[in-house]
Amino acid sequence: MATKKKITRKELKKPDEFVSKTTEMYRYALENWKFFVSGLVIVAMILGVGYLWRRHVTQREAEAFTLYHRLQTQIQQKVSASAKICDVWDRLEKTYPGTPAAIYGGLQKASCLLNHGKFKQSEDADQGLLNNAKSPAVVKFMAQLLKGYALEEKKAYKDAEGVFKDLLDNPNNFLKDTVRYHLYICQLRQGKKDAAKETLSKLKIRAGSDFALPVILVKIQKARMGLKE
Repeated sequence: MATKKKITRKELKKPDEFVSKTTEMYRYALENWKFFVSGLVIVAMILGVGYLWRRHVTQREAEAFTLYHRLQTQIQQKVSASAKICDVWDRLEKTYPGTPAAIYGGLQKASCLLNHGKFKQSEDADQGLLNNAKSPAVVKFMAQLLKGYALEEKKAYKDAEGVFKDLLDNPNNFLKDTVRYHLYICQLRQGKKDAAKETLSKLKIRAGSDFALPVILVKIQKARMGLKE
């Protein structure tokens, strides 16, 4: 009788296929700005999985983690629902306050509100995460990014410009190309053509870029500003 092959510790530590596939989905989502905010949900999920599993030392956090994914599935099945669907994320904070899952749930709510055009509410949710001492650095970065998007959508370009400038200096910024482009847009909308041109000149689209928009848009913008790629 054939014996079953034992799984070694080394094999257990190999990259999980699910995580690898999820990463591929995230990069695909970022190819189009229209779906970028939805892509943030995937980003938060990837980051949340790693962060939560590193801290699953208590039963309470494991239960919160389970609820997090249950709520995520519930929202994905109701993509055409109204903005009220975003409130389901409040259940995490009410049931498991202060847990990492509740914090990531707050980020998901901010993203959901932004997707539904509730810009002020999304800003408030973002600010709550920024003020929360328990929020990990990466969550605060994502909250600040969402806040910048909300301000830009409200046409509060001056305020949005300040947010994107701060994000460029953020050591946790893993979306530098995307942030720089939105800084350029906000400067351009204010008539700051020289500043916008300088910002755009520093945007180099390359292999492995985190940029969320089709590359052709950057080329068009650069051509309009008299810049060469």
